[in-house]
Amino acid sequence: MSTPSPPREPGAIARLTRGLRGLPAAPRWWGPGCGGMAGWLKRVPAGMTPPTVDLTRRFHDLLRAVREGEPVLPDEARRHQYVLVRGMLGDELPGYLLDNVQRLERRGLDVLEASVDTEGLLLDNVAVLREALLDAEHFGRSVVLVGHSKGGVECTAVLALYPELRRVVRAVVTLQAPYGGSSIAHDLASTPDMRRLIDFAFPLLFHGVSRSVEELSYPQRMAFIRQHPYPADIPTVSLATSRLSRLSSLYPLQRYLDERYRYASDGMVTALDAEVPGARVVRLDDMDHAEAALRAFPGLGRYHPGDVTEVMVALALQTP
Repeated sequence: MSTPSPPREPGAIARLTRGLRGLPAAPRWWGPGCGGMAGWLKRVPAGMTPPTVDLTRRFHDLLRAVREGEPVLPDEARRHQYVLVRGMLGDELPGYLLDNVQRLERRGLDVLEASVDTEGLLLDNVAVLREALLDAEHFGRSVVLVGHSKGGVECTAVLALYPELRRVVRAVVTLQAPYGGSSIAHDLASTPDMRRLIDFAFPLLFHGVSRSVEELSYPQRMAFIRQHPYPADIPTVSLATSRLSRLSSLYPLQRYLDERYRYASDGMVTALDAEVPGARVVRLDDMDHAEAALRAFPGLGRYHPGDVTEVMVALALQTP
C-alpha cells in the first residue's frame, strides 16, 4: 500500500486568492476613515509653523522654457550631488524615476539613487540617507535631496532627526510627498479588513514591511512631526498635486477620496498634505501621483518626469 504524499503548501497566488475571497463586501471596508484629517498642518495655529510661498506661476514659466530647449538650471547646479529617493513600491515599477535620473545626468549633474528599501521602515531608510550625506561630506560634496512620494518624507525626516546634517544639504525637493500623511495609507492601515490584506500581501508579494504603510497614516505623521519638526532654514521646494480624470491610471483612488471625503488628491496624496511647512510650493491640479516619476502613455498625461524634475531643481537652487 503506497504512502500518501504530504499535502502541498499552497503557492503565493493561491494564498492571495484565498485571502481575497475572505474579504467582506465593499460597503464594510469603510472603517473609521480619515474625514477631516487631510490638511491638518494647515490648521495649526498661526506662528507655530512657517508659512509656504506659492511658486506655481514661476514653475509654469520655467516649464515652458524647458520644453522649448532653453537652459533653466543655474551655474551652481554642477557643484552638487543629487541624491534621488524612491517612493513606496518604487523597486517594483519598471522605469520608475528613470526619466528623472537621465534628465539630470544629461545636464551634466552627478546623480545617485539612494539604496533605500521602498517597502521598508522610515528609520531604516533614514539611516541609509544619513550615510549617503556623511559620505558626501567626507568627499567635500554638497547634496540636493530629491524624493518622490514616501521618498520625500524620508528626505525631510533625515534632516528633522539629524539637523546637524544641514551643513551638507544645499536644498531639498519633495515631489508629491505625503508629508502630513496619506489618506489612502491611513484608510488601509486603520480599516481592519484592509489591514489584514496588507499584512498578508506586503511581505508575500513585495518582501516589505506592512508597518511602512501605517507610518504614513495621519496619527503617526502627526506624532513624528510634532516630535521632530522640519528645520525651517533649509531651501525646500514641494510639489503638491491633484487630478480627477478618467484618463488617469489612479482614477479609482482619486474618485474614492473625492466621493468619500471631498479631498482633492493625485490618487495617493491630497494636495494639502504634500506641502512641507516653510517650503516654496508648486500647486498643480492636473497631475496624478505617477506622472512625476513615470512617463505616461501618449495622450494620458500632461507632464514629463524629466521636465518636472529639472524645473523643481532649478526652483530649489534659486535664491528665495
